[in-house]
Amino acid sequence: MRAAPPMPPTQMADGPALPTVRRWVVDARARRMIAAAAVLGVMFVVLAVLFKESGGTALDVAVTKAVQRIDSPAFSWLMWGISAPGYWPWSLVVLCTSSLALIMARRYPEALFVVATEGAGLLTAQVKLIIERPRPTGDAIRVVSAALDYSFPSGHVVGYVSLYGFLFFLAYVLLRRSWVRSLLLAGLGSPVALIGLSRVHLGHHWVSDVLGGYALGTAYVLLLIVAYRLLVVRPNVEAATLAAGSPTDGGTESALSASHTAPRARFSSR
Repeated sequence: MRAAPPMPPTQMADGPALPTVRRWVVDARARRMIAAAAVLGVMFVVLAVLFKESGGTALDVAVTKAVQRIDSPAFSWLMWGISAPGYWPWSLVVLCTSSLALIMARRYPEALFVVATEGAGLLTAQVKLIIERPRPTGDAIRVVSAALDYSFPSGHVVGYVSLYGFLFFLAYVLLRRSWVRSLLLAGLGSPVALIGLSRVHLGHHWVSDVLGGYALGTAYVLLLIVAYRLLVVRPNVEAATLAAGSPTDGGTESALSASHTAPRARFSSR
């Protein structure tokens, strides 16, 4: 008697091999994010080489003057307020508060990853010492207050993109859709969008410093998200898929549904 042909990988006798399928999906997304981080890294290196030990370019000066023509007191206070949480000790307060909130919600891995966003600041400090680009001076533009460290890249921009960007990601994937989630996403996204404008308006950075900060910060947060997906999300998704899987079509559909909603469902149950 002829032996029965082997079952295809997605239709094994003990249920659909959904974890394998899900793993390839996660890996594909991870590869895309790594590729994007690599492109941003190249852009950052090019900017760093171009502006090593150099002052502001004609474009830097022109953009800064255009931004500083907005001379409304309300706008100036807004720009100052956007930058304020990036200074010590408020930057530490924001980091500790975010981590503590996640710990209280029993999101211990997420709290560790939030602390890991500080690695972007340490990296920025080392890059500044290598590039040694001087800060803008009051000769051509208005400088609100003098800064003592180097200019490239903008540490505020790198820090905001890494910390608030990662918190934005967590809020998006862990919280169910609601007005609270929408308000939180807007509150986390606004500082990231406005910090570059704030640094230029205050005269603390050239626009090229800001672009370098966005490139480095985004590359860092993308790699952090990849690590989070591989170390935290994927094991939970595979466990939920195995628990929901069954030889029936209904089991397959429920397993797929569980794999897509596992992070949010687990958050809401705590």
